Amino acid sequence: MHLRSSGVLAGGHPVVRDRQLRDLFLLGLSVVIPTVLALAIVIELPSGSTLAVLGVIVGVLGIVYLMVSTRLEFTVALLAVYLGLLDGPVKLSFGGHEVLAAVPDVLIIAVCLGAVMRIVVRRESIKMPPMSAWVVAFVGVVAIEAFNPNTTGILKVAAGFRQQLQFVPFFFFGYYLLRTKANLRKLFIIAGVIALANGVIAGYQSTLQPAQLASWGPGYHNLIYVNTAEGAVGTGRTFVSEGEARVRPPGLGSDAGFGAGVGQIAFPFCLALLAISRRRRWIAVLLCLGSLLAIVDGLGRSQVIGAGFDVMAFVGLAMLARRRVTRALTALAAIVLIGIPVGYVVVSTLRPGTFQRYETINVTSSSTDLHKESAWKLIPHYLAADPFGFGLGSVGPTSGIGGRNAALLEGHSVSSETQYNFIVNELGAPGLVVWTALSIYMLLLIPIGMTGVRDGDLAILLAGFFAPFFALFIEASSGSFTLSAAAGPYFWLSIGVAAYWFMGPGRQRARLNGDAHA
Repeated sequence: MHLRSSGVLAGGHPVVRDRQLRDLFLLGLSVVIPTVLALAIVIELPSGSTLAVLGVIVGVLGIVYLMVSTRLEFTVALLAVYLGLLDGPVKLSFGGHEVLAAVPDVLIIAVCLGAVMRIVVRRESIKMPPMSAWVVAFVGVVAIEAFNPNTTGILKVAAGFRQQLQFVPFFFFGYYLLRTKANLRKLFIIAGVIALANGVIAGYQSTLQPAQLASWGPGYHNLIYVNTAEGAVGTGRTFVSEGEARVRPPGLGSDAGFGAGVGQIAFPFCLALLAISRRRRWIAVLLCLGSLLAIVDGLGRSQVIGAGFDVMAFVGLAMLARRRVTRALTALAAIVLIGIPVGYVVVSTLRPGTFQRYETINVTSSSTDLHKESAWKLIPHYLAADPFGFGLGSVGPTSGIGGRNAALLEGHSVSSETQYNFIVNELGAPGLVVWTALSIYMLLLIPIGMTGVRDGDLAILLAGFFAPFFALFIEASSGSFTLSAAAGPYFWLSIGVAAYWFMGPGRQRARLNGDAHA
């Protein structure tokens, strides 16, 4: 019998054999690294937990797939689904264990390692995208902070790197993946589905008593009660309405208001999807209503106001492009008309007093509810006390890793209530300058770039995509949004998309009419 010599150890064309050896090497790396991670996780988790072991096995298989898959757009989509639908329940169901809190970072690293290993093994040439200098500058500032005397130990370095840099790879995902109208539409659908799911779950959570939601897991218990049975400090995400304690629903996230944050980003996406839809418009309508449901059910006042800014930015950017503005306005009017009766049904279905938090919304208010002026007015004092920051891992959700930093400001903790406070506390004046300058640069680049878009559908899609950026910049004065699993990835993703369409190869393509790059 004659056997074909197609195996790696058999004969064959040198080029084919070389490719097979490279792929085998890639597969080997992709299996060894996740296996080591899995062993570490199994050792760290409590013994005897069958569910935990099964979860580790599934997780390892998922990591292997993320690293060996040649479809980067699919692995990034899976990553987005995990962040939007699974990350919160996984963390909260098991009490926010640090190993589980690092799962998103492991998944992001797996996707990045897979992409890098394919480039190295296959000897592909790469070219840094436009605006990479901004990314390098920000990463450099974070790296330098590792040598700040206030950064006490390797665990603090790791914690600071994690919360400052974990979503930076989305810059490259945006640049290399969102290069067509088809991929933008797919992103909008995924975001809309995630928002709809969060809206439904948050609505159900709003009907529960605090004790009922707290029974979902240790992490949920910490969200509801300030002090747990073990004495650990929780966040107390509740409010009182009509003399009764109500929960601030986390949806499918790990903190209150996550669903509202997802809905705020997804809403202009879905409006753009509706404006360009020619078939199956009911899907776009459903996703628009789902995004609104997530915003309203999330009980986040800043997100409701942010959604208003989203709409204004969406219409304004579409007008700058001078294309299909009528469609954008028609889509918005349709959603308003449909949303009014749907909203009435939702309000009637949920418990009375659920939406009482919205009664205190006042856009012109000088209270700290929206702008938290008492926090960001402390920034000059912080900069004067330590212009290079109080060290990595000093504030934010990872501040407890490696021990509390006792040498913050005169022995007292510092505020990280706003994005600016958060940056100043960990990165000091250099970080504040780079982050603020990058944000302002984007605020100028987006409208200027939109004036050059001549493809009608593309103009609407880009208007919908970039609209949340303006709202998030305003909301930076009321919260550190880059820590969010929704707003954090979007921030860096939007910079990558702007780099491609307004400064890279997409700049010339955007000036074409018709569907040449659909």
